[in-house]
Amino acid sequence: MLVSAIIPTYNRARTIGSTLESVLSQTWKELEVIVVDDGSTDDTAAVVAGYGDRVRLIRQRNQGPSVARNTGIKASKGEIVSFLDSDDSWLPEKTARQVNLMQRTAGFGVECCVCNARMVYATQTINSFDVADLRPESPEGVWTNPAQVLMDRFLFFNQVVAVRRELLERTGYFREDLRIMEDYDMAMRLSLSGPWGYIAEPLVIWQGGAENSLSQGVSQVDACLQTFQILNDLKSSSQWGPLLPKHLLHRRMRVLKHRGVAFQLSGQSRPLNRWLGKLLMIYLQMYEKIYWRLPTTPRMSVRPA
Repeated sequence: MLVSAIIPTYNRARTIGSTLESVLSQTWKELEVIVVDDGSTDDTAAVVAGYGDRVRLIRQRNQGPSVARNTGIKASKGEIVSFLDSDDSWLPEKTARQVNLMQRTAGFGVECCVCNARMVYATQTINSFDVADLRPESPEGVWTNPAQVLMDRFLFFNQVVAVRRELLERTGYFREDLRIMEDYDMAMRLSLSGPWGYIAEPLVIWQGGAENSLSQGVSQVDACLQTFQILNDLKSSSQWGPLLPKHLLHRRMRVLKHRGVAFQLSGQSRPLNRWLGKLLMIYLQMYEKIYWRLPTTPRMSVRPA
């Protein structure tokens, strides 16, 4: 079974080599590697070209992460598609573990699989499942309620996902009108399509604070507003709207709207507005702390593979 590894990049000549080494070192050997250079002005293309026919290089003008990944998807041939950013890395067993799990769980309707990631910052290292409060009872298996869980929280996604091409074709590729939060939009659509496989072991290394990110400079206000718009678009969709858990959707959109207002007020020059913004943020933090303690709050529901 062929797996396509798609790597979008922009001015990452210093890091793209180690990223490619991690992909080429995968124990799963039926692998095609596609790098989409999104308008780099440094030596990124030359570094990639040095790998010869082991890596396919596609160059395009700078158009953002969604377009770059979609370019890679359209050029790829694998039955399963995975993504990796050009300053991060996979552990050697990542692809094999995910393919094997998806094969074992195909009878449950699993067409998408995510693994944990080690997120490395200057001052600490944490796991992405912990950040998203995902605490499965078994090391790997079938995640039966991803849509309910992702409605309330973000999951580190692009670098850890493996998805069948057939599912991508049904749900659609990355939205090219989004410069930020395109991974959350993709994750939500995939989560509404059925159960996922999961691996609780970190099989990806993510480097925090990298320069030349394809979506760098995202403010909290931007993230709140974009997430609200993504959920609103899904709600209005004839394909996805009926599948959304309505009570969770309304709660999440309400919180996002209030949080966006709080961030906007906090950034204004008038002292009264800043004070109101801070007060609203404190209220939201208290509300969220209570919400996460409620027995009705969605938790990760799993079954063995």
